[in-house]
Amino acid sequence: MKNNYNSEFWKEFRDSIIESDGYKCSICGKESSKTILQVHHTKYIKGRNLWEYASEDCVTLCKSCHAMEHGKIKPNYGWEYIGDEDLGDLIGECDNCGSNIRYVFHIYHEKWGALEVGTLCCDNLTDSQEASNLMESVRRFESRKKNFINSIKWKSSEHFHSIKKNLFEIKIDEIDDYFCLTIHNQKSKKRYSSLELAKSSAFEAIENGKFIEYCLKKNISLPAKFKINNKQKDK
Repeated sequence: MKNNYNSEFWKEFRDSIIESDGYKCSICGKESSKTILQVHHTKYIKGRNLWEYASEDCVTLCKSCHAMEHGKIKPNYGWEYIGDEDLGDLIGECDNCGSNIRYVFHIYHEKWGALEVGTLCCDNLTDSQEASNLMESVRRFESRKKNFINSIKWKSSEHFHSIKKNLFEIKIDEIDDYFCLTIHNQKSKKRYSSLELAKSSAFEAIENGKFIEYCLKKNISLPAKFKINNKQKDK
């Protein structure tokens, strides 16, 4: 593309595009009275002058949005959520705002690449509530787990603890310096260093459905309310 920005042909073509777009940025909506408007070519054809394009191949952008389109500055729109990760503690740093984060959200932009950001920045850059919705689910899960661990329904003796959750009998035995977990007569091979860790593991296995999946896979009979699942599996 020939760069002849001083040409009268280009100035006339540019002005017509800006007029067609209502004298405002097609992305952020800023008007010409508040920003510098420029014309962005959505595609380039070798050998053509700036004004030798169809109007549909050009769009009015403010200076900032234009720079984002060319990857010169980090875009604040058009990001895609691609995954998340729990670091376990505030050991991460948001690539966008620099704050310390525990939950990392991976986002991607075709003109910039990947970023690792926190909840608020993920929502803002992806123009969604995907991150905040996920964090709400995490908070609800953690709240339920805390209530389960501290439930007054636990029956405890000197070396034994039991409770029923979702019709599953949960038993925790204290042996020497570790704890053993049994759910629905299925004893875990894992040894837990504390009672709280054993309770937490029991809650997670039932709450996220992994224990049910395990029983179905191993053809282990489930409580009455799960019989329909067993029948479906037999078919």
